Amino acid sequence: MAKFGKERFPEKYQKGFKNNFQGKTSKRLHKNSEELVHILQSNNIKLESKVFELGAGPARNLHYILNAYPNIKLYCNDLWSSSVDHMSDKVKKIVTFYKGDSEDVINNKEIQKEVIDNLDLFLVSDHFMHLQYEKADNIIKKVLSTWKPKHVMLREVKKEHETPDHPRLYHDYHQILNDYEMVVETTSEQDHAYFIWLLKRK
Repeated sequence: MAKFGKERFPEKYQKGFKNNFQGKTSKRLHKNSEELVHILQSNNIKLESKVFELGAGPARNLHYILNAYPNIKLYCNDLWSSSVDHMSDKVKKIVTFYKGDSEDVINNKEIQKEVIDNLDLFLVSDHFMHLQYEKADNIIKKVLSTWKPKHVMLREVKKEHETPDHPRLYHDYHQILNDYEMVVETTSEQDHAYFIWLLKRK
């Protein structure tokens, strides 16, 4: 039976992805982050205010975004507060971290007040695929109706590579196109089982 949430990702899981940036974390994971930043920069995306990453873990992606956009404010969430312990010192100093289930965080009105004004980028990388169908759909709909970021960026598993029992799930991402136009639609260079979308609000 498929497991989700803390049952799927116990706290000790974080240690395997600790960001010491000295080679102990998989080079592939760092290349994933570099690829996302390259897409942002090569498409002249200006990040001037805020970036929020959903299910960020130790915020490796945010580390690379901060290197490229040093004046940005960073926000993220994850299930475990210990995620912060495994962040780079650079990110740890400035990030606003919310401990909690992603759906709960997205629906939290206090978090919304703090984050959604002038939100340049809403980033989800290798996270939606670990959420139940209904949960992911609820989050996407809330982002579209309430959060309304200037840009959305996704790196998720393709439909043809979905593995429900593991689970790596594919969701209804095309509903985003009702409110956003596609800037980039590509396959990840690191793993062809994953797509990357960069979208801009219409």
